[in-house]
Amino acid sequence: MSAPGAAAILMPPVPPSPYTESDMPIEPLRASASNTPAAASDTSRLATSGASLTLVSPPPAITSLVSHEVVVSGCVNRRHSFDLASLMRLPTQLTGPLDVVCLSGRKVRSASDYKGVRLTALLDVARLRLPQARDFTRAYVLAEGADGYTVMFSWHELYNTPVGVGALVVYERDGQPLGEDEGGIGLISTCDLRVALRQVRALTRLTVHLAESGSGTR
Repeated sequence: MSAPGAAAILMPPVPPSPYTESDMPIEPLRASASNTPAAASDTSRLATSGASLTLVSPPPAITSLVSHEVVVSGCVNRRHSFDLASLMRLPTQLTGPLDVVCLSGRKVRSASDYKGVRLTALLDVARLRLPQARDFTRAYVLAEGADGYTVMFSWHELYNTPVGVGALVVYERDGQPLGEDEGGIGLISTCDLRVALRQVRALTRLTVHLAESGSGTR
């Protein structure tokens, strides 16, 4: 019985839910997570329109980049493609023990040896195409990996310094084929102080260019 002078508060009856358990538009757990007015109105529109909810599959996992051939093009007499079998027919070279060091000086990887062929061996097969004989001094090579990472070697580095002896297109490490983490076919410059900076994984392309010449004469 209510106290004298106090007004009785009557609660309106709660209407039954228009949905049965079988035709709920979304499961209760998802409904409790979407408790904003916008989410509620979107749910109502889906229920009244009869639209179905589509489950979206997650994106596919990123696959490793692996090279199966190296193409030499640009200022060459003939565009040439080297697959693994072609590379193995060229004179091979071993690096010996090698530490791959990055710019900060941190050791990224150590190997007893890498096996491959000199980069110049591939260029010699394709042969440089030069407007004049002395234009070799303007030639340089861009080495590009499947991920777009690109490094450069000048003709003088490759043919006129010890760098050319250690610039190798490699396909084995420690007696085993290069794994997917190293791209199947790679490039490494063993005479560099920071070997990792010109290490190309999944090497796909060697492109020969000529630097622009000045207007002066010599």
